[in-house]
Amino acid sequence: MFVGHLQLKIYGQLMMKSFRVLSALTALTLAATTQAAVIINPTNISTTEGGSTVQYQVVLDSAPDGGETVTVTPSSGDVTEGTVSAAINFTDANWETPQYITVTPGASGDGNDGDVAYAITNAVTSNLGGGAYDGETAPDVNANNANIGGIAVIIVDPSSIFVTEGGAAQTITVSVGPDTLPTDDISFDVTTVSGEATATPGTPFTVTLTAGNGYSVTFDITANDDALIDGDQAFTFTTSAATSTDLGFDGLNPADINGVALDDDVAPSVGAGATSLPTLSQWSQLLLLILLAGFGMRAVQRRKT
Repeated sequence: MFVGHLQLKIYGQLMMKSFRVLSALTALTLAATTQAAVIINPTNISTTEGGSTVQYQVVLDSAPDGGETVTVTPSSGDVTEGTVSAAINFTDANWETPQYITVTPGASGDGNDGDVAYAITNAVTSNLGGGAYDGETAPDVNANNANIGGIAVIIVDPSSIFVTEGGAAQTITVSVGPDTLPTDDISFDVTTVSGEATATPGTPFTVTLTAGNGYSVTFDITANDDALIDGDQAFTFTTSAATSTDLGFDGLNPADINGVALDDDVAPSVGAGATSLPTLSQWSQLLLLILLAGFGMRAVQRRKT
């Protein structure tokens, strides 16, 4: 009787240790998966002097604390090349919904000042001292404003875009700069290896600027509407160097088009009364518990012999 009682006591102690280890691992897992972070996408954008506005996306990686308001305030490093829209706020009610910062490029008129690169900072503040996002930071956005003044140039506008699966197309305008007109036709190819978006002519295709079309053409880019829950996906349409008998335009390389296809598919919710399968983390914890229990039983058997 005494031996059996001792075995049970030892087994109970080992089980308690197993549960403590499991609880510690669970706490570490939760801490790792709820790390506060501000996500910026994309972190590189391009604009053209006097051209279309472009945007970048801001969203939080985890919920703020109750009563906490997280403010992200953008600031342009060169307001002559690009200005930014107002600050945005996140709470525990909207932290998963992306918001957008709009960048308006500076106008031409300052001559040939070349393409100008600058940074947009995104300051993060919290109204709650010690809150989940108190002291957090966000990445900068690297912006480039292409010059069109006083030079031969092929403009692709906009060249940084968002399109939504099943949503509206984004129209791209290709034209020559206002100060130098070509003396002959200009052609270049557009290709993509991405399956996330499609151009209306199909890819690859050739853009041809002529006197007959006013050296300006348009085409549309649409996100491919799949049924995959794959999140937002980046894509690129690449332009080749232009060919023309006008040596001022021959060899010019128009801007590539970089975009993000926004996913419109969401995971189905678990219905009332349904039993969801354990997650990978839960399976790992269960396996650990079984292993530790097995070691405990083995230790008891060894003591018995």
